[in-house]
Amino acid sequence: MSKALPHILCPMAMESRAVRSLAQHLGWSVTTTGIGGEAVRRIVESTPPETPLILAGVAGALRPDLHAGSAYRISEVVTAHGILTSPLASEGLRVTGADGVIATPDDKQALAERTGACLVDMESHDFAEAATEAGLRWAIYRGVSDGMDHSLPPGCDKWFSPEGRLRWTRAALSLSGKPTHVPSMIAFGMRTRNAMKAVRDLVAADARLLSGG
Repeated sequence: MSKALPHILCPMAMESRAVRSLAQHLGWSVTTTGIGGEAVRRIVESTPPETPLILAGVAGALRPDLHAGSAYRISEVVTAHGILTSPLASEGLRVTGADGVIATPDDKQALAERTGACLVDMESHDFAEAATEAGLRWAIYRGVSDGMDHSLPPGCDKWFSPEGRLRWTRAALSLSGKPTHVPSMIAFGMRTRNAMKAVRDLVAADARLLSGG
């Protein structure tokens, strides 16, 4: 029987686009799950047994030495029930999950002190729990889209559709009363593209390990 090939999950469509050509080259599959733990969990729970799962996307830095545009393997995930260790990454950083955007430097500092994590995102905690419960091998790769000193508009995760696509009208309406946020969101988009290039390169470097080779 042939070995099951890895399946990459990306919460946002812009993240999926960054890794799709690599996945096609390797014969892997990619799914855009939508933002948030529940969306990712639904995909994990429908994954065939023996399929290695890779969560790839961007995250916020909780340490000042983690700069925007860099990417990292994740070895530990802080969940509501404790810390889970990736079966495919013996070395890497610790990430913690959040159910909403951690928008300000002060919020990031407080979260880092509480969890000991280096990065924060909105999916890793549910992804790791669901994959572990299903007995699947899993790995997480996160690129830094916003550093410790970057702020994001609260609720900007609501600008995305359930399919992980940016709702331009909703974003524009939200920003119309806050014009000072527009440059920061443009910069966020640029940082996300750079971060996902770094994620793609890191996944490519680990392709044999992730495939079980």
